[in-house]
Amino acid sequence: MPSKYVHTEVEGRKLKLSNLDKLIYPEAGVAKAEIIQYYLSIAPLLLKHIKGRPLTLIRFPDGITKQQFYAKSKPDWTPDWVDYYGISHSEETIKYIVAQDTATVVWLANLAALELHPMQMVTQAIEHPDHFIFDLDPPENGDFEIVKSIAFTLKDFLISYGYTPFVKTSGSKGLHIYVPILPEYTHEEMVESVKALAKIFVSQNKESSTLAMNKEKRAGKTLIDIFRNHMAHTTVAPYSLRGKSGAPISFPVTWDKAAQLTHSKEITIRNYQELLDEHGDVWADFYEHAAPLHNKKGQAAEVSPEIEAKLKDYIAKRDFDTTPEPSLAPVLGKGNQFCIQLHDAQNLHYDLRLEKDGVLLSWAIPKGLPHKSGLKRMAIQTEAHPMKYLSFEGVIPKGQYGAGNMWVWTKGTFEWLGQSESKYKFRLTSPGFNRSFSMFRTKDSQWLVEMIENRDTNKISLPLKPMLAGVSKKVPLGPHYIYEIKWDGIRTIIHLLEDEVTIYSRSGRDISKQFPELLDPDHFDVESGIFDGEIVTLDEQGRPLFSNIISRMHTQGEVGIGSVMKRYPAVCYLFDCLELDGKTVTDEPLSRRQAWLNSAIKKGKPYKMSEAIKDGKGLWQATKQMDLEGIMAKDIAAPYKINQRSDAWLKVKHRTTEVCYIAGFTRGEGDRATLFGALHLLKSDKNGDMRYMGKVGTGFDSQKMKILLDKFQPLIIEEKPFAEKTDDDSTSTWMKPEISCEIQFASLASSGVYREPVFQKLVDNII
Repeated sequence: MPSKYVHTEVEGRKLKLSNLDKLIYPEAGVAKAEIIQYYLSIAPLLLKHIKGRPLTLIRFPDGITKQQFYAKSKPDWTPDWVDYYGISHSEETIKYIVAQDTATVVWLANLAALELHPMQMVTQAIEHPDHFIFDLDPPENGDFEIVKSIAFTLKDFLISYGYTPFVKTSGSKGLHIYVPILPEYTHEEMVESVKALAKIFVSQNKESSTLAMNKEKRAGKTLIDIFRNHMAHTTVAPYSLRGKSGAPISFPVTWDKAAQLTHSKEITIRNYQELLDEHGDVWADFYEHAAPLHNKKGQAAEVSPEIEAKLKDYIAKRDFDTTPEPSLAPVLGKGNQFCIQLHDAQNLHYDLRLEKDGVLLSWAIPKGLPHKSGLKRMAIQTEAHPMKYLSFEGVIPKGQYGAGNMWVWTKGTFEWLGQSESKYKFRLTSPGFNRSFSMFRTKDSQWLVEMIENRDTNKISLPLKPMLAGVSKKVPLGPHYIYEIKWDGIRTIIHLLEDEVTIYSRSGRDISKQFPELLDPDHFDVESGIFDGEIVTLDEQGRPLFSNIISRMHTQGEVGIGSVMKRYPAVCYLFDCLELDGKTVTDEPLSRRQAWLNSAIKKGKPYKMSEAIKDGKGLWQATKQMDLEGIMAKDIAAPYKINQRSDAWLKVKHRTTEVCYIAGFTRGEGDRATLFGALHLLKSDKNGDMRYMGKVGTGFDSQKMKILLDKFQPLIIEEKPFAEKTDDDSTSTWMKPEISCEIQFASLASSGVYREPVFQKLVDNII
């Protein structure tokens, strides 16, 4: 039985952790607590490669020197909230665990499931793998330099076939090369293609590589292991630990870094952070490089005269020497693909594209597809687009047709529910988006579109509690971070719904009436959305004044609110987007959410984008000089976690240390009923006069408080030793201001008292 349990909560899930001090890697001195902390911190990156995929686990409950357990089926005592997926094998159906969130990753770490081995497909598309793998396994006592040489040769070989290869350490002996592919092929088709590739490569590199699984037949050559590409086979996940000495990680690296490696176990739980800080998530765009299988490209529909005629208007409107848009090229169609693109051109709008007869029928929808029944939206049919436009994103240059930013808002497959010359009915299905629509032509290129049914399962309920940040004592550095000013105001969730704006406080209270200037829906270029931000009032230098925004919050009555609004106009700095025009976007990376948010805000209005920059050190120094509270560091690839605290966001505050005199203490309540509540503080100015600086009520535990009370007793007096009036005059005990203490504080309030003071110690260091 475990000697000790620790109860914690991760993303709203309650977990019971056990044996945190047990050494799992005895030689390296790595206990289970460190393993859990690693998986908790790496989860945002790890989940990109295991989320939604059936997992095989290798568990080491008593450490890597003891018995290991190879586990496929989920245990009977698995919590209800842990997802699973059943796959039928020859004699049984195995219920594989499927990690959907950070809580599941931590739960697996607590099981000492050091190694996580996902399959090459997600459960939503179980028949279609989205990558293939080459495992380069050196012979016994093989030279790692030879493995690297083969890896680089294989890299160039794969590129020549139109693929984009990625590399990671295996965490054991060799290297793993991953290749993203379009999830349009069966496992059998993928395996057939990989075998064909491998045979060609080995035939060209007979002296150094082999496909022979039998060790006796390898003759000292490096094995190009392709057999793990079969449907039920697995490979250790990117960012997974390995059950090997030294606590190595199967870690994604750049090709430049791969050239510098001396062995496959070089990156470990103890040194990975330095590499991550320097390079960031080097596989961040892995799935954006998905390519068709090389031996299936020839099956793409040729550009027939009929298709070329359909695309005549598209070609005529574009200069392909200038625009990055796809030109006419043969592409394998499936007949049922769609995309919706957000297009920030002269006017922000959405483009709907449906595959039909080898091209994409296209409509510009100014206000976006309707997201509730009964609502009709105008759609203007434009020229047909080529199939490659399904995944097009980029900036169309000025002077070109449709100039502006374009993003894929969502893409997937659709089903015709009915079609005629002037009327279409269809169902669109993509991650987080499952809706049916009816479209009918009203005149020439003008159509009306109406939603028939909304089956989305990830809708956001309001009010909600926003994502919260972790704390860092120094500015975290790395290419995966962006940095923003930490605004000193009121955290809010803004809900735009057509002709109405509702403002919620951090606790979920409706505070809309306090800020009339923020309630005009015309401040936005979109019809609906849920945004995260901070409401502030600014001084002449553009710095937030917390006391003024608090005054706005506490003012009551229409006349009073109108008056204080004129004196202290509010600005809302937005920094995140949770929903846009009816689609939940919390799983999108922060960089994309912020780009969409920026395009949704009209310029010159009281809503402004909280500008993000890449120079964290520069922003840190600038905010210090401006006497601002601090900065936020955010992982550009991280999702938004509603009502959760995450280290994907880190707040770094400027805090000043000063020495003050203790002039008394307030009456304690609750657990502090026999102690005190807070300490009154005085500070000596340059003339030697004492000035009241407010109270400090944090930074000490009950033991410190008892020691302080004993020291206070000889100094207690009847008369207050300063002139300023406080809210606690009647419940305070006063002292001669002879004991000094050190405190830290965030800034000075407009009244001159400390903001967010924290007790550090008495200056004589007794406590």
